[in-house]
Amino acid sequence: MATMQLYQAIVRLLPPTPSRFHYLFNLRDLSRIFGGLCQTSPERFTKTKQMVRCWRNECLRVFADRLIDDQDFAVVSGQLVQLMADNVGQHSDEWTEYVLRDPILFGDYRNALESDVPRLYEDMQDYDASKALFQEIMEEYNERGNNKLQLVLFDDALQHLTRIQRVLRMVQGHALLVGVGGSGKQSLTKLAAFTAGVGLPYDTVSELSKFSSFIVRF
Repeated sequence: MATMQLYQAIVRLLPPTPSRFHYLFNLRDLSRIFGGLCQTSPERFTKTKQMVRCWRNECLRVFADRLIDDQDFAVVSGQLVQLMADNVGQHSDEWTEYVLRDPILFGDYRNALESDVPRLYEDMQDYDASKALFQEIMEEYNERGNNKLQLVLFDDALQHLTRIQRVLRMVQGHALLVGVGGSGKQSLTKLAAFTAGVGLPYDTVSELSKFSSFIVRF
């Protein structure tokens, strides 16, 4: 119920405009939220507040990651807080602080380099924990003879890595990265794809490129 209420509020409050033409939300977005929730496991999620925090993460990833400014993000965040109050009920300040704590980084890359250990979707807790893991993964990537990555893993980079890796691990996951040239989209995608354990094909776009060849390639 809360997820549907959030969707309806976002459609009403954030309609597409000439500068926000990509604000096109539909019911498929709800399936993506529940797809993320279905990645959870009893081993990592034993309390209600953990599931509510995961629900908040999935809503932010599906809806808020498309937004273009802090004002629109505040609209979605405010709706999430209100819906949690209306649907989950009253809880202690500690419970609420836990659910709303930032950063909110969920992924299954804690054991990404251990092929014999199950990968469990979980709350990575903070930037320090995420940075240590991605630093180790990047070192392994470089040692395997790939073109060396020398990324500075600042907070925003860690957020984007976690988002891209999450999408690549989901069934039929897909994303469009938008940014100026040289901002690190390709490097982050290389590391995220390696972390997710998926291949990364390349294609060079030119005036002679055809859509049919693009489909065959990918």
